[in-house]
Amino acid sequence: MFDRLHHAGLAVADLDAAKKIFADALGLRVDDTRSPYPGGRKQRGADPTDILDIPIGDCEIELNAAAAPGGGVHRFVESRSGVGALHHVCLHSDNIADDVAHLRASGLTQIAASPEQLESNEPWNTVAFFHPRDCEGILLEIWPPDNHRVGDNYQGEGVFTKMHHLGLVTSDLERSRQFWTNTIGLRVDTIQSSIRKGGRFIKDENVNVLDIPIGNSEITCVHPNDGKSGTAKFMEKYGARAGGTMHHMALGTRDVKAAAERLESHGLQLIGKATNDEAWIHPKSASGILIELVRDES
Repeated sequence: MFDRLHHAGLAVADLDAAKKIFADALGLRVDDTRSPYPGGRKQRGADPTDILDIPIGDCEIELNAAAAPGGGVHRFVESRSGVGALHHVCLHSDNIADDVAHLRASGLTQIAASPEQLESNEPWNTVAFFHPRDCEGILLEIWPPDNHRVGDNYQGEGVFTKMHHLGLVTSDLERSRQFWTNTIGLRVDTIQSSIRKGGRFIKDENVNVLDIPIGNSEITCVHPNDGKSGTAKFMEKYGARAGGTMHHMALGTRDVKAAAERLESHGLQLIGKATNDEAWIHPKSASGILIELVRDES
């Protein structure tokens, strides 16, 4: 089963610049036991990538920068104005052989492996990727059982406490619900977002939302109700073909206003004003990533 978010995968143009935002500005630290800075972890093969792992709560922010032109990460960054964007969702599995077999049997297309590996009947025992067209427009990664736990010092200064949620925009909220519940095996928090009422309604953006807990975080599916909102325009630009895509990353903090002031002091730009409950950081100042700050009440 899938018991937590393992990481949010970010594709970035410049690893050093992204580190200044997602480690230094947030008050977090790179896990140099996995990905020593400055070079990072060297993933080679068909899509050569340099990676920095930044723990936050029981999850990680994973920065991915293309090590050579022409690969998937490089093409993705170029498609996002050469800056970057949220790239993939990684779920931690406590039994990867059974979970990958279930996803394949459910009709999901496994990718990023050789034809011989994909055709083999051997139980899968390493990371696995599934095609966005079968996963609500989301590149889905599955991580094998992982007992690696970094010390508290890697959580940095304690300004940000956890990955509160990953926001995914969708053209069909019911279809997304069925994917995350029937296929992935999670459950909607019906107290926060009643299925019978069509999810949680957010008036300012005219969207309906389903909150789907996983570990100490959530998957949040967002459906625009018209074509006028910023969310709707984002959906039309980046997710129309697949019926969805990744939209934003939300970080938990005990004090939203203080956290927002900290990020502003590091050169990040707020969208509107911070409240006691939430604030938004403009993607133009954050390597193409829309960031929400959410009050952590846990």
